[in-house]
Amino acid sequence: MKSVFLALAVWCCLVCPAQAGKPLVGFITGTPGLGDASFNDMAHQGVLKAQQDFGFDLEVLQPKADGEADAAEVRQLVDRAGVIVLLGAQHLELAKAAALAHPEKTFILMDVPCEGIANMSSVLFRQHEGAFLAGALAASVSATGKIGFVGGAEILPVKAFEQGYREGAAYAKPGTAVLVAYASPEGDYSGFSNPEKGYRLAMDQYGQGADIVFAAAGRTGNGVIKAASDSGRLVIGVDSDQDALAKGTVLTSVIKRLDTAVCNEIKKVMDKAFVPGPSSYGLKDGGVRLSDMAYTRDKVPDAVMNRIAEIREKIISGEITVTNAMARE
Repeated sequence: MKSVFLALAVWCCLVCPAQAGKPLVGFITGTPGLGDASFNDMAHQGVLKAQQDFGFDLEVLQPKADGEADAAEVRQLVDRAGVIVLLGAQHLELAKAAALAHPEKTFILMDVPCEGIANMSSVLFRQHEGAFLAGALAASVSATGKIGFVGGAEILPVKAFEQGYREGAAYAKPGTAVLVAYASPEGDYSGFSNPEKGYRLAMDQYGQGADIVFAAAGRTGNGVIKAASDSGRLVIGVDSDQDALAKGTVLTSVIKRLDTAVCNEIKKVMDKAFVPGPSSYGLKDGGVRLSDMAYTRDKVPDAVMNRIAEIREKIISGEITVTNAMARE
């Protein structure tokens, strides 16, 4: 019995040296931080749900304007917290270095692959599957035969959205033109926090004849949504259900259940059932899906909705194979 109490005491000290007995979870957001109504907010909801369930303390660290987290602040957070959740590809090297330097801590890395580190899990999403459905839907309802895509930065998770979107459009309606623009190049994460640029890029695509634009761009996507509203066109949201941001203008959203995934990973740690290495969420398990289209369902014929449902089942069964740009890793 003494050994049990000793083990518990040691664990409490490790997870929260400042407050023995109450774990501290550190949450390092991606660009542009909380308030994006997309990637970061979706994951934050999962952290808050886990906090309700397990009662741990929470400390949130948001990146600088360039998308990188302050190294000194990260070190301080890692010193204090026992569990650290990191969002986004820009944190990969930081997470690997911190995990190797602190084997007594647990690290949860979201949306970027990493394996071979015993105290770090890596959660991926099959966003290409959801994007395929979005592309098929957009091509099916487009009146011009031309649709658009605006990405935040040219990083693999966003390229996976683009590739799936292109393939879905080509599958549903061969010959559909897909215009593509990115707010920033690979390595520059400011492209997720520039709604003004998102607005300009979208207006350019609408001006070229696109009548639907898919925005996979974080807060930059909010500018795309505004452009769609101002021009009387349609837009597709990303990561969270963004349909209500512009009712009747957001055709659908490609939802990534970051909330579910983050909550599940923290739960594993708290239940002493942590599993290192990569895991993934896709259409089959509901980790990726299209929104319910509560404000736009009347814009889409039943025949199109039925075909999108059929395509979904074919992806799940393997009859349709969608290219996964993330597999480049």
